[in-house]
Amino acid sequence: MAVTADKRAERPSSEFAPGRFLREVYEELRKVVWPTAGELYRYTLVVIFTVIVLGIFIGGTDYLLGELAKRLIYNGVK
Repeated sequence: MAVTADKRAERPSSEFAPGRFLREVYEELRKVVWPTAGELYRYTLVVIFTVIVLGIFIGGTDYLLGELAKRLIYNGVK
């Protein structure tokens, strides 16, 4: 038993069809599960908190390594 496939469905069209593209984008966006207002608020707080914590960590590490490098390289010379 042979299975045949439509050759047109296998390879994409070489021509640009803006109408078809926009229709497919619309169809895909209908499948998206959008967050509720409460979820969006919580996710935003998580992102802000994470950015602040990572900023403090990276800034602190930069400061400490800079001070360590100054002390080792310059060895008290001013």
